[in-house]
Amino acid sequence: MEKSWDELDEDSEVETEVQNGLITLVCKKNRKKNTESPIDNRPGRDYPEIIFYHLSKYIKPEDIASFARINKAAHLVTKTKAFWMLQYKRYCENHPKLPEKLRFESLKSYGLRQTVIRALHHTYDILNHRIVRKEIPPHRLVTWVCVNVWYNRGLTYWNVYFKLKRPQMYHNRVNLDKDLIEEMGRIDANPEEGAQVLMVTCKGFDRIPPLQGMTLSAVSMVLSHGYRHHTLHLGFSSSCYSVKGIVPECEVILDAVVRALVCDWWHPQYPHSGNFVPRQDPPLLLKDFFDDEDGS
Repeated sequence: MEKSWDELDEDSEVETEVQNGLITLVCKKNRKKNTESPIDNRPGRDYPEIIFYHLSKYIKPEDIASFARINKAAHLVTKTKAFWMLQYKRYCENHPKLPEKLRFESLKSYGLRQTVIRALHHTYDILNHRIVRKEIPPHRLVTWVCVNVWYNRGLTYWNVYFKLKRPQMYHNRVNLDKDLIEEMGRIDANPEEGAQVLMVTCKGFDRIPPLQGMTLSAVSMVLSHGYRHHTLHLGFSSSCYSVKGIVPECEVILDAVVRALVCDWWHPQYPHSGNFVPRQDPPLLLKDFFDDEDGS
């Protein structure tokens, strides 16, 4: 049946067919019509935000992520100071395992969410057991960018720290136009977001070259001589891409490794800046580091 252009339906499609050298326009119904109605017209109830605020008082720490994904109102509740203070008072306050640096007196509005989550991983057993079960192997940090390197000496071993960030987090520029007062009041502020620290415990180590801004391109751990410890090889390159078979520009070798631990920012052993000031005595970089061995 022939139809004029004015008689075509809105859901119709016009296709071109060629038969015996003649071009024919054929009108066909669009079978992929979207039958979903707009969200505002769908059946359901829109509950006031105060309901989710009251429900948040019964949320356990391991269920916070699921609660925040219910809807926008629940998500906004998890960004309030009252929500995180309640979690702290219920599960952390006066707990014998809570470190002094995470006590109530040190809590501030800026980064409160980060501080409470760190405290929960000290005092709440379910979260603490998750860390034990989910140890991150060092090779997972390949393609991450080195932010800082430091070390300190314990009673028996040396601890060498490599702080790395995801490439997209490292290259993101800091917005300097933010209002300082507004920024200091951010509950969800977290300067350590997207960072992990590789903590290597070993009996000793040689000089470590400057690695800031370089990409971790290769990781391997093999048994050392005597089969008592491991030797960790870390390869770094200036390129942000890791290609198999390419020799790294810089290699760090740590022998007699007792443990290699990768920590997220919520890990109890993550070296936050408030925990201690990294010491470099003797200095990590020697004055003649960039000179040749023969002094030329």
